[in-house]
Amino acid sequence: MFYRNELKTKQTKTKEYKFNLFDEFKNLDDSKQDCGSTKVIYNYITENGALKSGYGFSELKMPQSTTDLDNESLVEIRGNDVKAIWKLKWYDSVADRNNYYLFYFNDEGLICYDNLFMTRLATVIINNDYTQTPYAAYYRQDDQDALLLSGEGGNLMLVTGNGIETSETAPIIKSCCSHYGKLFAITASTSSTLVYNEDNDVLNWTDEKTKDLDFSDERGDLNKIISFNDYIYIFRDYGITKLSIYSSDEEFAVSHMYLADSYIYPNTIAQSGDEVLFLNKSGLKSFNGSSVKNVDISCANLLKTCQQPYAFATAFEGKYYLACRCDYGDGKKIRCENYEGGYKNNTLIVYDIQSGHTDIVRGVDINQVLALVNPYKSKLVACFNNEHKGKIGELKEDGKIFEESLPTLWESVACDFGQAGMKKRIYAFTIKTSGDVDVVIESENLQRTYKVKGKDKLQKINTNVYGNQFNVKIISQGSDYITSFVLFAREVK
Repeated sequence: MFYRNELKTKQTKTKEYKFNLFDEFKNLDDSKQDCGSTKVIYNYITENGALKSGYGFSELKMPQSTTDLDNESLVEIRGNDVKAIWKLKWYDSVADRNNYYLFYFNDEGLICYDNLFMTRLATVIINNDYTQTPYAAYYRQDDQDALLLSGEGGNLMLVTGNGIETSETAPIIKSCCSHYGKLFAITASTSSTLVYNEDNDVLNWTDEKTKDLDFSDERGDLNKIISFNDYIYIFRDYGITKLSIYSSDEEFAVSHMYLADSYIYPNTIAQSGDEVLFLNKSGLKSFNGSSVKNVDISCANLLKTCQQPYAFATAFEGKYYLACRCDYGDGKKIRCENYEGGYKNNTLIVYDIQSGHTDIVRGVDINQVLALVNPYKSKLVACFNNEHKGKIGELKEDGKIFEESLPTLWESVACDFGQAGMKKRIYAFTIKTSGDVDVVIESENLQRTYKVKGKDKLQKINTNVYGNQFNVKIISQGSDYITSFVLFAREVK
């Protein structure tokens, strides 16, 4: 709530109003907006009644040793365009340790990888015949984590700590998982059919070993399989289907858990703890294994402004990171929105799953996000479209995209101080800001901009803006920490 203090003064005998606009942040598109609450905010992080520098990305750096985590070096990237990023963990029995690898596919058609916690002398290359970015799935082969790659022009490839193995007989696999000793897969050629193998060896795939389960119904094609809560869940164009497996090889139970009202964007499906989040046209959803509920995210209306064919999400440390495309409807062009050839995504939404808090990054065209989780130094990383397509970046909280500051905006909804139709004058505001900011106060009659220099103390700025209702904007171009923004108004007799 935004609290109003009414102070009667002997000198003017008029009412005076004091609004602390930072008492409570209600992010974008809150349907229960109070006077002076947040209407639009991007490229700030809101925290404990303050605005601070927002999320950004810098070129990925990682330690070269698990014993010296503070000393990081740049992860060199080969090629001019990173098409996709993946990860792999495998156990080295000789050294008795887990190794953590970052993989990517580039414009040279090469699969490249680096060990994240060892000296990186040169990028390791895996030659392949893929004619476009392959599908990727994480898989268990012989009790080891494996990266399964499959795509047009090349054979299925299984990458483990023991090396690389290929299969000439396996089809192109879009998604798969191992469950109760069987392999379940969605193939590119039969997307309405779930294929399962009698054993767990994808390398020795034969038609004689495989059987099909047909899912031709109103829920559409199969897109992604998740083994979750001891069941297999199949995410489809317009729904979720559960597959229960019994002791008999041929005995399955199929349950249709959810019929969606619009298309589910498959690359937004991400598991976090005991729930799976995903996006469709009607908004962000959460699935707990038995039911789907709407996620009350504060920028829900913003998400509905565009189709999301390139949306991509992952969960990391209790937050859901969604790269997507949004139309802010303000006629502005922020960073990637200025690209002559257009952009695919322009927004990163950071949603805290536990608290429901949301922050928004505007102006970055993200291709994919990936959670690099390990016991030493976990990071959220991304690859990009357009200007930064040759980079892999790591998430920061400095408000910069590869050293260039993102413009910021906080804007309030219209505020009449609870006195509609009564003329008022905003005569001052107080603010504490570490960096230079512009404070714009606008009424139905005029707009004035006040340039405030960053200082390590509370400042009081005198103003003179008349009107019935007002909205306020705070704009900056650098690193800021802004607190204690209070607006003072007086009734005009």
